Amino acid sequence: MASRIKVLPTDLVNRIAAGEIVERPASVLKELLENSLDSGAGRIDIEAEGGGKGLIRVSDDGCGMNPEEMRLCLERHATSKINEDSDLTSIMTLGFRGEALPSIASVSKLTITSSTGEGEGGFRLSVEGGVIGQPEPCPANKGTVMEVRDLFFNVPARRKFLKTTQTEEAHMVEAAERYALSRPKLTIRLVSDGRELVYADAQNDFHARLAMILGKNIAPGIRELSRFADGVRVRAWLSGPDTSLRTAASLYVYVLDRPVRDRLLTRAIIQGYGRTLPAGRYPAGLVFVDLDPKEVDVNVHPAKTEVRFRKGFQVFKVVEDAVAEAIGSAKSQLLGDDPGPLFAHDSKLPDRKPPGTAPPAGGASEPPSPLGEPPVGASPIGASLKGAASWGERSSFRGSWGRALGGGAKGHEEWDLGTPWDGTYGMGVDPPGTGHPGKAFGPAPSADDSPLPDDDGPGDGQAGDLLGQAPGLRPLAQLGSTYILSEGPTGLVITDQHAAHESILFNRLKNALNAEGLPARTLLIPDTLELKGYEGVAMARLAKPLRHIGYILEPFGESTYLLKGIPLILGQEEAKEALKEILDGAKASLKDLDGGGIDGSLGEVSESWLHSVACRAAIKAGHSLDREEMERLLEDVLENEQGAHCPHGRPSSITISYQELERKFGRS
Repeated sequence: MASRIKVLPTDLVNRIAAGEIVERPASVLKELLENSLDSGAGRIDIEAEGGGKGLIRVSDDGCGMNPEEMRLCLERHATSKINEDSDLTSIMTLGFRGEALPSIASVSKLTITSSTGEGEGGFRLSVEGGVIGQPEPCPANKGTVMEVRDLFFNVPARRKFLKTTQTEEAHMVEAAERYALSRPKLTIRLVSDGRELVYADAQNDFHARLAMILGKNIAPGIRELSRFADGVRVRAWLSGPDTSLRTAASLYVYVLDRPVRDRLLTRAIIQGYGRTLPAGRYPAGLVFVDLDPKEVDVNVHPAKTEVRFRKGFQVFKVVEDAVAEAIGSAKSQLLGDDPGPLFAHDSKLPDRKPPGTAPPAGGASEPPSPLGEPPVGASPIGASLKGAASWGERSSFRGSWGRALGGGAKGHEEWDLGTPWDGTYGMGVDPPGTGHPGKAFGPAPSADDSPLPDDDGPGDGQAGDLLGQAPGLRPLAQLGSTYILSEGPTGLVITDQHAAHESILFNRLKNALNAEGLPARTLLIPDTLELKGYEGVAMARLAKPLRHIGYILEPFGESTYLLKGIPLILGQEEAKEALKEILDGAKASLKDLDGGGIDGSLGEVSESWLHSVACRAAIKAGHSLDREEMERLLEDVLENEQGAHCPHGRPSSITISYQELERKFGRS
């Protein structure tokens, strides 16, 4: 009887391996970049066509290969990185398995041109669908050129699952940026269909590279930290607590200079921020973790994007403590205790030092926040509000803006922004930090005859359903220019003015969007937006649907757009900040860039955009309100049927019942 078990042919084995390693064009680019870096390249040029589906060409100035090495590199498990079993415990190169090139060659048309620089010219070798040709002499500079054409040409089932050109480009941009951030002395350039998407020139000014990739709005607030403990060295450049994003797409983590996606390290970074980072938000920046290679296993994932630590908790603790120490110092600065800049503009990525000597101890302890966790998008208490428009002027719900939102679709001429705020408080309420933290209104309620309502309302600090507080709420005071204290039928109601207003705006914006889209106001002088790599790719797909929420954008060059109109409810700077947040979200959720998710229906995509718009337009913490404005806001809170929580899930109000107060004061 013939055996039913047989050894698979080599070409089939390579195609199976390609399924694990080659997920999309960006996976090919990652493997080719790692080969170039391992060869000692100082410059890498990348050319792509059709989002990498048609062509990926990677040229470097590394050590190059001779004809024998060119053939050997296409054999499975042929590598120059390791020689024996013990080498697996001390891997310092990016590649080591010898699987990537054979896998890529099995599902594409691959051409290798290489020269060691020792003789005249070099050699070229072609592979098509795993069939290897002979090296032929050709002119070539020192280094290697890897040219991958027609990816998955012989596996049509895989090719049809690739995404749009813009989506695949965005993934390639991210792959290039990850290595550009970790190697400031590397020049790397990515050109796709003739458009330059990434260009990072070799330079010592690490801050300039951070600004190019993370964005000019984020880079100035980056805080540098360094810590060594228990054999683990952490170096990081992270945004402060006042700058956070909806996704972790701009948080780059490296272990032994290898880019990884590690949930353990990400959680350690988040916990290091503590309560200074709102729930569901992420910092931007990069974190390097160095330790003895024997303490980390990099051979746990086909694409080498995950690692496993022998002492995971120890690494977690060092990273968490390093971030907590730096963020504690950042908080001191925000509170006025630390006059120094958050980012030293002459910062450089330090030369790698083997773990062994700890940096000088230091760092400020984290002071308690006077108001706990700030609302998402809110300014710190006491921060300058200059340049914002007052809530009462910009989005008074008794004005035309409120009527249009509350009464269905209206003509754009009825949407009135009002007069921008002049930067002063100017409402008879002292700003926070002046010795007058709150303001009370009206006569004090009678302390004797009126019996307390006999109602088992919400207990201490419970979120209350304000619709059940009718006929109304009587404002008593504003606490810390952030919380409105009011008397309701069942007890004391504490309303977070930002969360409540954000919820009101979100629901009204959503209704308006469903009707006919949000109105825009045309800018007298268009604003020029310089977009970095992935932002430009995202904008090419999102400019049209963004019109539905009030953004009028026109291309103005390869990586530049003119912002000609903004949502009526936002000021110009707030509109730009919300747009940046939308583009950051698109980077992490690239499915949003595909045709069905955008062109077919706005759906949940546009809803997430409204979160950004509502958050930016809502009253901020630290904004003092007069009594009339408080009354107006509380009236709108009661009318907001879905207002128990803000769009981020935080309660907008809590109620402390009369019964709970009686118990606290021993009267029950």
